[in-house]
Amino acid sequence: MRASLVLMRWLPLAAVLAAPSCKDVTPGQETDTTQGDESGTTFLPATMGDGTAVNTTVVLDDDGSGGPQGGGECDYFEQDCREGEKCTPWSEMADLVPDESRCCPVKEPVAQTGDLCMVEGYLGSCVDNCAPGNICLDIDGDGQGVCQDLCGGTAENPICPDDDECFVYFGGVPLCFAPCDPLVQDCPGDKGCYPDAIAEGGTGWLCMPTIGDNQLGDYCWLLAGCNPGMICATPPLLPECYGDADDAGCCTDICDITEQPDPCTEIHPDLECIAWYFDGESPPMAGLENVGACVLPNVGGGA
Repeated sequence: MRASLVLMRWLPLAAVLAAPSCKDVTPGQETDTTQGDESGTTFLPATMGDGTAVNTTVVLDDDGSGGPQGGGECDYFEQDCREGEKCTPWSEMADLVPDESRCCPVKEPVAQTGDLCMVEGYLGSCVDNCAPGNICLDIDGDGQGVCQDLCGGTAENPICPDDDECFVYFGGVPLCFAPCDPLVQDCPGDKGCYPDAIAEGGTGWLCMPTIGDNQLGDYCWLLAGCNPGMICATPPLLPECYGDADDAGCCTDICDITEQPDPCTEIHPDLECIAWYFDGESPPMAGLENVGACVLPNVGGGA
């Protein structure tokens, strides 16, 4: 018997790092987060995601300006703003929840993908110095971040450089992230290897910025809300995880199912390293067959 692994999705007030990959978002599609067990038990609480397609086109103000920073209607994928501007998410509040997309000025000196960058005001202010097709991810809110590629192509056929995958990040913003190995944690800088849990099948792992500094057993709400090497799991999968707010989970370790003795028993005697892929599921890349998570066994009715 095995547990059904379930991951946390973001809450409205912390709208980051948990949305379907671009290729999986279609009009009227329900966001299915089950991991393949017939019981329908999922890692994710049903708190976000209405299953509708991502709208990446701004609704203009009556004067056609698109707002105070506006340069007109724009599309994240097409980057169809005038020279010196780029299509980027804008939010009235510093809450990481974009209200719309806008054509905003690109500040000097212009930074490229992977470069350090500067945000004017707050992440969501719409103004940074990353080149068109990038946004400055200032996750810590200190005014500095790293330029991250927006997906190219179209919503139906997104394109990313190299082997990166298009993932709808916070508030419907499509960004390119590199696939990774959660057992190796081979992501650069301040990124960790986290599951693409809401993509169909829930089998992908992507390098994404770590949000906060949550340790083993700490409460979490975000897909990337635990330190690298951990996932955010729902309370039924963990002992002594009750949460202090709706849909809070707790951080637990990622583990290797072949390791003996079971490394999870060192965390708690009731935990086991449960396989991430089971019942014929195929990992998206070689070398992930041994990925597991430290959770309680026999939870969720999986076989």
